[in-house]
Amino acid sequence: MTPDIELLRDSLDELEDQVDYLELELVDTPDWAEPSDTSYLTDEDRSDPETMDNVDAMQQTNRLIAWFGRDMEGFVGLWRGPDDTPLESAPVVRLDTEGQYAVVARTIGDYIAISVDEDDFDAAREALIDAGFEVSKSSADIWQSIEDLDDPNEFRGKLYNAGRVRRGLDPIE
Repeated sequence: MTPDIELLRDSLDELEDQVDYLELELVDTPDWAEPSDTSYLTDEDRSDPETMDNVDAMQQTNRLIAWFGRDMEGFVGLWRGPDDTPLESAPVVRLDTEGQYAVVARTIGDYIAISVDEDDFDAAREALIDAGFEVSKSSADIWQSIEDLDDPNEFRGKLYNAGRVRRGLDPIE
């Protein structure tokens, strides 16, 4: 995977408090199929073109993510995006339980630091630095660092709308 993912695997004992808080479970398969699982769809869902356009858009979006685990809010991975960003510089993305994507941090260290309770940020940052991660100085710095990054939800929306257009419908804004 990446040096930061390997460092995370090697630092699980040192970062036990933060990892437990996140309910973080790591996986070893970047092309992990679970985030794209559609077994929950009913026959009625599968016959609905709107639903299937969304499923197709999500599956295409998921192919651009190197998954590394799941936390209490959803699946987490590295967002390569349509420009195929190298994994070492790909930001951390989450696919939440509502099916929404969000870039949550530029690095694994920032992802863990920003995900803990705000009151625990400084302690988490210190533990992460002690484990060998680079971590931004504040949560505000973390949020500011991701403001201009490609939005995976926007990408998925374009794919979804392309499906609508193929079916002769207007795109949804």
